[in-house]
Amino acid sequence: MKTQVLNYSSDCSDSTRTCRGTEPPKGGTPNSLPTGAFTLIELLVVIAIIAILAAVLMPVLSAAQKRGAQAACINNQKQLGLGMQIYVNDNTGIFPGIASRIYGFQPMDWIYWRTNSALYPTFDKSPIVIAVPGLKPATVRCPLDNNDADRLSVNYGDSYGPYLYSYSLTGFGTDLDPGVDVGLSSLVASSGGNPVAYTFNETSVRNPAGKIMMAEEPGTLSASDGSWGSLINDGRWDPTPGADPLTTRHGGKADITFVDGHVEPENQAFGQNPNNSVPGI
Repeated sequence: MKTQVLNYSSDCSDSTRTCRGTEPPKGGTPNSLPTGAFTLIELLVVIAIIAILAAVLMPVLSAAQKRGAQAACINNQKQLGLGMQIYVNDNTGIFPGIASRIYGFQPMDWIYWRTNSALYPTFDKSPIVIAVPGLKPATVRCPLDNNDADRLSVNYGDSYGPYLYSYSLTGFGTDLDPGVDVGLSSLVASSGGNPVAYTFNETSVRNPAGKIMMAEEPGTLSASDGSWGSLINDGRWDPTPGADPLTTRHGGKADITFVDGHVEPENQAFGQNPNNSVPGI
């Protein structure tokens, strides 16, 4: 029998590679183990580090998200303030209607908010939208006001439906002085069964930079939203003590548009001070 001699030299380029046509020794050696793999302990350490970083970063990211939402809210109010100024200038200094549930629908209401479109005009026909063409419903809604459950659950006892926006126009109406519209909005009220128009002129406002024009109210019944057991239910903000509170969704404050058009966050106590809301004082 002829003995076959295998020559490995032609198939091996160096001593560190396995030659073609051969297999590594059975059982291997410590040098043959794969390199670069994580051990279980190392993986657990990495997972723990990721969890710690997530716990540290989540509050930071949440705070950044809330600041971004507030910036959008402030921008919304600036647009509404601009629209209100345009409306007033175009109407010889007269403010638009109060948009109140109590006083009922009036064509001069600043916003057409009623959801029953078979009976009432839709949002896009609102005087504020006509003053600022292209104004969308989202402009009248704070990004953090994102829960309608409480609003939808209320039985309002009328055909108007819920108020699905965040901002409202200051409107004392004739509550403080019967027969006199204290402001800031105009209104139509019934007197002896006959409708009587009460208009409010910007010349009656003292210190426009210090008087609240547009308020931001709670959209839920939650205490964290600033609710006193009531929520925003129409386009009127009634600053009468105990009536309509400001929301606290922005770090304990609400974004407010003043008569001169600037926007600032303020707390509930600021809103309840008549020096900041009654136009004529």
